[in-house]
Amino acid sequence: MHDAARLYDFPKVYFVTSRPAPFIWTPRQPIAADHLKAIKEIPDRDDGLNRWFLFRTTVELDTVPDKAPTHVTVDGRYLMYVNGREVGRGPVRCSPLAQRYDTHDLTPHLRPGRNLVAVLVHTYGVDTAFHERVRGLWSPVFGEGGLWIEGPIVDTAMDWRCIQSQAWVQDTPQANASLGFIEWLDANALDPAWTSQDFDDADWDQARPMIVGGGGPESLYQGTTVRPFPIRLPSGLPTLYEAFTSAHDIRWIKGQIPQAELPIHTRLYDEPLTEAPADAVRDATALLNPDAGETVVTTTPGTDIAITLDFGRIFSGYPAFEIEANGGEMIEIGCTERLPGEWFEGVADDARIERRPYLGTDAHLCRYVARPGAQQFQRFEWCAIRYMHIVVRNAPKGLTIRTLGAVETHYPVESRGEFSCSDPILTKLWQAGAYTLKQCMHDAWEDCPSREQRQWLGDVTVENLAASAAFGASASPLTAKYLVQVAECQRPDGLTQMFAPGDHGHNARLIPDWTLQWVLCAADHWELTGDLATIEEIWPSIQKALSWFDRASSRHGLLTDMPYWHFMDWAGLGRDGQALAINAQLAGAWRAAAKLGSALGYDRAAERYEAHAADLIARLDAAHWDEQRGAWVDMIDPETSAQNPRISQHGVAALTLWGDVDADRAARAFDWAADPTRVTATPAPPVVPFGTPLDEENGVVMANTFYSHFVGEALARHGLRDVALSNIRNRFGPMIEAGSTTLWEATTPWASLCHGFSASPTWFLSRHVLGVAPATPGFEQIVARPDLIDLEHAEGVVPAGSRNVRVVLRRTPEGFDAVISGAGDDCLVEAPAGLVLTRQSRDGDRLRASFSPSPRTRV
Repeated sequence: MHDAARLYDFPKVYFVTSRPAPFIWTPRQPIAADHLKAIKEIPDRDDGLNRWFLFRTTVELDTVPDKAPTHVTVDGRYLMYVNGREVGRGPVRCSPLAQRYDTHDLTPHLRPGRNLVAVLVHTYGVDTAFHERVRGLWSPVFGEGGLWIEGPIVDTAMDWRCIQSQAWVQDTPQANASLGFIEWLDANALDPAWTSQDFDDADWDQARPMIVGGGGPESLYQGTTVRPFPIRLPSGLPTLYEAFTSAHDIRWIKGQIPQAELPIHTRLYDEPLTEAPADAVRDATALLNPDAGETVVTTTPGTDIAITLDFGRIFSGYPAFEIEANGGEMIEIGCTERLPGEWFEGVADDARIERRPYLGTDAHLCRYVARPGAQQFQRFEWCAIRYMHIVVRNAPKGLTIRTLGAVETHYPVESRGEFSCSDPILTKLWQAGAYTLKQCMHDAWEDCPSREQRQWLGDVTVENLAASAAFGASASPLTAKYLVQVAECQRPDGLTQMFAPGDHGHNARLIPDWTLQWVLCAADHWELTGDLATIEEIWPSIQKALSWFDRASSRHGLLTDMPYWHFMDWAGLGRDGQALAINAQLAGAWRAAAKLGSALGYDRAAERYEAHAADLIARLDAAHWDEQRGAWVDMIDPETSAQNPRISQHGVAALTLWGDVDADRAARAFDWAADPTRVTATPAPPVVPFGTPLDEENGVVMANTFYSHFVGEALARHGLRDVALSNIRNRFGPMIEAGSTTLWEATTPWASLCHGFSASPTWFLSRHVLGVAPATPGFEQIVARPDLIDLEHAEGVVPAGSRNVRVVLRRTPEGFDAVISGAGDDCLVEAPAGLVLTRQSRDGDRLRASFSPSPRTRV
């Protein structure tokens, strides 16, 4: 890709060129125009939590246009309909200071004559992982809420009708600390015709434009006009993939004793189970195949019917069903990624989903009250699903279920990468990593589809690399958007939020090492895509971020006693005093910034950053080296230079990955850090509540799944890819052996079972076994450095810009042979560290090469 190209394209400000369309909202929400006079900050107003609004307008058309691109955004989230058919949803998560809008082509849904456009708007009133409230600015004047549409046939300058819907129960709790509210919909209070023309909205209010002020240059504050979200930018992302999915198996059918006094967030879990009455469920197997017929569920007095479905895999989706009801039946659904005992002592035959308030990993709930007749329901927000517990209540005449399952959804990546080899565990690990990533890709990169759904900065470093191996350039716009949005949410002091956008609290808990990960990810993005335009956009923010670390450094020139949450990994590495890993990672960020600065033409800045990095590495090497044990210690006292004996794989990896250190020292340090008799899986609560305390004189802290990526990269850099591959087998292989199809947040399954930052095996196997890499940014030229390591054979496809490069490796008595196809006439073939290239030839599009071991050196 050329330097001028941009993967995530938007103008600085969206300017309306004709008849500006305002935001509109309900006239029942007062406008506090007096706040225009305020100079100091005004307390937040409370317009209510968990509100739902319906909007409608009509459009008359003589003919249907060829295209009708229509921009839509709201303060909250929305579903848009045209003539009763769903058109799209959004907006993507964003900072309200850079509000994103979606663009939908309405043409396929239009017809000559009268057309009805309807929008469901959900406002939260709180920050969530995917919604960030407005603080100050126009919020004291208008409060929360707002709908904006602009297009060639419909916009919010037209007459709209609106109403706050009472069909959704407002007084429900949030699912957990980061997600939205538990959805409780009474369909009897929502006319299904509201999205179609056959509905009378005469009793609804006329929506009001959200504009105050004005009056000319001689009026109050010179005619200042206040409008919501003055900066609106296109989302830059495609529509998400959606497909209905049925369950794989029925685990059990039971009676559930109703206890209506229990609150909605505990009732489904806490009600006792009993034997289901005979014939309570007819044709249950039809739940697994919508084409096989219909299921009828009948309740009896004092006994509701509960069913637990198993979908056979964890995925992200919207719980959904189609039913025929008499009216008044209640359906409750809880979804989760695990059952009690799973991955530990085993799952009992009658195991049911459970509340897990620890870390907020509760099941995702919703409740639906049916109206008479045929109807469909789809949960407003997606969630993680493996198991689904359904309770049918108040159905003495029988409830007919035509379909029951979920609408699977994720970012629409193209599955271009492939990998298989002689080790079936590694083949499955590559596939599990790619699959895990899909479940963590929607309108942003997410840590997981279950607990948080937040865009954590450090997670994206690994997710971006692994996605490049699995999906190529189709995933890159998500990373470009991430890089820009982190800059948009940057704090005034230069640190970034630890996740953004979303419920970061603006100045709440922070992870400074995540700021460094953002810089490292920016350099990776540029090398993989050549997208220098995005880098130029965020360059001032990168400089501002790194300046914070300059100011935070001690008089000794290194970071000491890092403030805020010094995370790094779910492991017990040393973090106090002058800590090795964070300082070495800072050197890595400086070197990444030096590359980016040089690419942008800022040579002076690039030279300064490179000099900072070299000086820092030299200081760390000298101060942290323990000659007796032959490794670098994690911590020293910055005042006395006294060494703490704790050693971690993190510190050794960080220094050798981002620093140029003596080869003999690196070899000795790797011997210590990789010694299986020393490696210790330490506790790191809350995600890793149990572990083995470190023997500080003889042990080494094991890197958990996140930092295992950087350990692997450091080992590969120094020719120890065999050790890195062994680590992958030991850390991640047990997940596959246990039967998991996704990769866990840690080596033990206490927390998230589907975590994007654990997808590093997908990256390692593509990059360091198949060996395809960019010789120049964006893969304009390709270099191949394959290594079969200890495998007998391996093959696959590596996405490389617009090309798919196929690599086939086969063991020979002398080493291994490689056949590389599709890499271009100028592809370079090089031997990675520890190997020599013995033969090379070209046969049309195919490069053939042979490799053999070089005289064994550790570095």
